[in-house]
Amino acid sequence: MIRLFSQLCKFFKQISFENEITAFDKYVGSVNIETLVCPFCGAKHALSPFASYKRHLVTYNNNNNTAQDNMIIISRYICLSCKRTHALLPSVIVPYMSFSFKFTVFLIHDYLVHKYHSIESMCEHFGIAISTFYRILKKFKEHKQLWLGLLEDKLISNLSFVQHILSSNFDEIEDFMIQFLKRNGSSFFQGTS
Repeated sequence: MIRLFSQLCKFFKQISFENEITAFDKYVGSVNIETLVCPFCGAKHALSPFASYKRHLVTYNNNNNTAQDNMIIISRYICLSCKRTHALLPSVIVPYMSFSFKFTVFLIHDYLVHKYHSIESMCEHFGIAISTFYRILKKFKEHKQLWLGLLEDKLISNLSFVQHILSSNFDEIEDFMIQFLKRNGSSFFQGTS
């Protein structure tokens, strides 16, 4: 998989996570494959369009507090050097999950502020299984600890950490995602499916 961040896109300017489908469309529409590097063999200028597939992306609209299931098309590229194929995933997508980054952050936030009277009612509102919520929560706690280290993880509450993410602008969130990927070899929330 190739993680696509705004620094890799031509003509890509400041956007927000307000509408993740718009952000996804901007990413995909502005990708310059000449700048992409094969994540397996490191070859430059060797990726060529190969195929595509449809997948669900559940996003969250915090203006009207609703989850929305969207069908998106993910492009795959083949490396002409090593012959491996790679999906092109913009930063709004959490790899191997149907939920967007924003969806997962709002889910965790609403849990931490006790917005709903029970886990069951919160999961019903977000349209997810209770077991899925607990997998996301577990991964959040693991990744927060990976990012902050043991001591800071104990000093900074889960709610403070989530509120910091929610108050950050797009560039700050994306920088966090890039640094987390570089440091840990996976994306924040990745591995919760």
